[in-house]
Amino acid sequence: MGFQDGMKQMFLRVAAGEVEPKEWETWWNSNRLKLEEALNRGDRGRIMPALWSANYYWMTKTQGGVAYYFHAQGRPVKTSGYYEEKAREEEIRARQKAMEAYHRKTASARRPWEESLEKHPTETISFDWKSLLGTPPGQKPAKVFSYKSARTTEQWKECGEELKLRLKENLQAKIAPAAKAYGMKKAGSKTFVREKNGLVSRIQFIGYFRGGGYEAMICYLCPIYAIQYGILGLPGHISQGEYFQKMRNGWGVIQHGTEAVDAAAVERINGKFDDILTFLADGMLPEWQKIDSLETYFAKERRDYLKATEKGPNDPRTGRPMWNLDEEEKPDPWRADSYLFGVWDLLAGKEAEGYARLEECVRHNSDYMKDRLKEFPNACNDPRDAMAVMYRNAQLFLETKEISDAQKRQNAIRETYEEVCRFMRYYHGLTKKTERNG
Repeated sequence: MGFQDGMKQMFLRVAAGEVEPKEWETWWNSNRLKLEEALNRGDRGRIMPALWSANYYWMTKTQGGVAYYFHAQGRPVKTSGYYEEKAREEEIRARQKAMEAYHRKTASARRPWEESLEKHPTETISFDWKSLLGTPPGQKPAKVFSYKSARTTEQWKECGEELKLRLKENLQAKIAPAAKAYGMKKAGSKTFVREKNGLVSRIQFIGYFRGGGYEAMICYLCPIYAIQYGILGLPGHISQGEYFQKMRNGWGVIQHGTEAVDAAAVERINGKFDDILTFLADGMLPEWQKIDSLETYFAKERRDYLKATEKGPNDPRTGRPMWNLDEEEKPDPWRADSYLFGVWDLLAGKEAEGYARLEECVRHNSDYMKDRLKEFPNACNDPRDAMAVMYRNAQLFLETKEISDAQKRQNAIRETYEEVCRFMRYYHGLTKKTERNG
């Protein structure tokens, strides 16, 4: 048998998934010169890419190149899924190994945080969230559609209405019980909020601006006086880790109302809400539960731990960090952290530091706010304009600096805090509309 025939036999074995990576690498390297003569440059590049290494991920690329080679010759071959399955298993193991290394690396920052929590234990929530997974109880049977993609106005309307029904079913059956278990109350049909010891937590599903489903889910825990933007969020492996990535992957199934919401689509929607529930109930909500006061929220141990978890381990496939929340020491564009920490410094009696932070926040946003308020004079009192609300709050706290008497200044800071929190309860959805002056 000549080399050409032997080569094709090897290619057929690759298509069938019968050649292991090491065997393929050895065979290719042993026949490199003959292969350069037998294959054109394109085939060589597809079958043995330049970055190829002996693993199953690259064997899927080789198998694809082999399939293309036979297809171009007019004799298509059926390929086995063996390499893809082994590549998935390989990737899972590699990611697990990378995450284990990440947790070892961040352990020195995690331990002080965990030790501080042991000194101030919080209530443990016992909630069987896994029982909510799957098909919502009493879910209406899927409709049968005569089309796949909506083309007419009536079809768009029909798809949109059906999608909203399925979203409502899942929201009520899965997300609402999880939120309630953690003490959150409804603040609208798609929003859940909670106030505890000066902190507010909020989960909100944002409607897609073109109609249809949910464009995004906003989740935050922050002091009542603050807005939802700032650095003190969740550890990176929770806020951007596996559960988050799985939740975000394929989000369009609950966003766009342009496809027939048939039985298959309903199953995908149910599955996506399973992903959302898992992210919330097995990650975010338990982490929030650990933080029961402003002191815990601003604890140095927590800040150090969050800093250590900003950058994830390298993805085994891409070589890039799985997540990277590090802003490279650049200040946030709104100076929301200057406001967040500035007010906390004032409440803690660190007036010099607090006023300096607030001055930075007001100075940075002043030019923008002058133009903004000319066009929208009431922007500072509008919950839809977070930047304007924060700017006005920072101004109010900064005005107390002009009081020369120390005791009166401290009283004014406390009164300003109470007044700002009164308005911010409305901003966060904790109370009905609240007016304020200026």
